[in-house]
Amino acid sequence: MLFNITEDDGFNLLGLSEYPNLQFLLFLIFLLSYILSVLENITLILIIYLDCHLQKPMYFFLCILSFIDIFFTSLIVPKLLSTFVNIRRISFLQCMIQAFVFITLQSAEFLIITVMSYDRYVAICNPFRYNYVLNRNNCILLVALTWLISLLGPYPIIYMMSQFPFCKSHVIDHLFCDLVPLLQLACGDTSFLESVMLMEGGSMLILALIFTCISYIFIIRVISKIPSSKGKYKAFSTCSSHLIVITMLYLSLILVYLKKPSKNNPHSTKMVSILNTVVIPILNPLLYSLRNNEVKEAFHRCVRKSSNQIET
Repeated sequence: MLFNITEDDGFNLLGLSEYPNLQFLLFLIFLLSYILSVLENITLILIIYLDCHLQKPMYFFLCILSFIDIFFTSLIVPKLLSTFVNIRRISFLQCMIQAFVFITLQSAEFLIITVMSYDRYVAICNPFRYNYVLNRNNCILLVALTWLISLLGPYPIIYMMSQFPFCKSHVIDHLFCDLVPLLQLACGDTSFLESVMLMEGGSMLILALIFTCISYIFIIRVISKIPSSKGKYKAFSTCSSHLIVITMLYLSLILVYLKKPSKNNPHSTKMVSILNTVVIPILNPLLYSLRNNEVKEAFHRCVRKSSNQIET
């Protein structure tokens, strides 16, 4: 049996209770943000699926990123919304599942972003071999490996976490069941679990960062050899959205998870979690569509096609 569950097990999520006079306003903001995020990502997926010009590896990986963002916000925001109306209870099992799925989705997001950096490397450094290197089978294999690693990684952490008694308190001063606030409530020596978290999360982060940096070193070398400034701008513009997303993701992770868990400030952790689970899923489809002429043209084609079908 994975979890030791008793009738008294469970937690109360505080959410953003430190703002008692803003609960209704915050509820509306997060509700609208959630709806906007889901609609944006679904729209982007539909555009890529329906437009034959976007049937490329880059957009296949972008669809996977949009799926991750939809699940990310759906995992966190609905439960957060319930805290604004004083429904704060979450069972021990639900809490462990939420923590497990959160780590899985966060790992998958970082890994798919790393795969996308490899996609940009092949597209710019080896354009004539692009369709051969990133053929359909290889793209599916990369995505399958991403999900396999992401699903296996959290298991030992969540298993060890579930074995601790939570006798300090059953109140989680956070937006959801994250590892950092759970560790602060656990009784007993958590140093080994903290070491496993840092080793596992840090090693994945560092390897992904090294791989991404190597890809972009080669990309910059190739772009620097392009004679015309217009050609350089066109080549770099295909990477700019990806670079912005990478920067936001790595900064948010470093701010929270690569510090000693017991030293984290609850307020700052909540703000970074909002960036991770609400802001970034809204920004991702905007960055990849507004800064991408192919997506914008595909959107216009879809709108014109829909208009023509309505008229006929």
